[in-house]
Amino acid sequence: MTTHIIDVPLRWRDLDTNGHVYHGTYLTLLDEARSTWLRSGLALAGADSHLIARLEIDYVSELTVDAGTVAVECAIERLGTTSLRTAETMRTPDGTVVARSHAVVVFWDRETRRSAPPSAEDRARLEAALADQQAQPPVER
Repeated sequence: MTTHIIDVPLRWRDLDTNGHVYHGTYLTLLDEARSTWLRSGLALAGADSHLIARLEIDYVSELTVDAGTVAVECAIERLGTTSLRTAETMRTPDGTVVARSHAVVVFWDRETRRSAPPSAEDRARLEAALADQQAQPPVER
């Protein structure tokens, strides 16, 4: 699977006083989707041994609890030695893009407390997913 779409529910507590999903909550929604994608979509054995080194987000349109859920599409933009850069698009059920983000995910060795390359098995999964993505026609983001 090259990209993965994860549906994340919206909660009443996600709202600000204007009835919009609070801007900081977008980061939580993206993190939930990204973590699910690494664990389930890519099936990485070391999916829970990572940290975020950089996060960029563009807020495109408003999001209210009326949407019920958001779908987050996750894809690999670039694979490095100890990290990967992702591209993520968050949409409402009607397809409206509400945010676009990029994250640098660093693989982490819990014992040494330093960045580390993914296992050979995980690297092979990441390389295969990236190759599959590159073989597909571009998708409008």
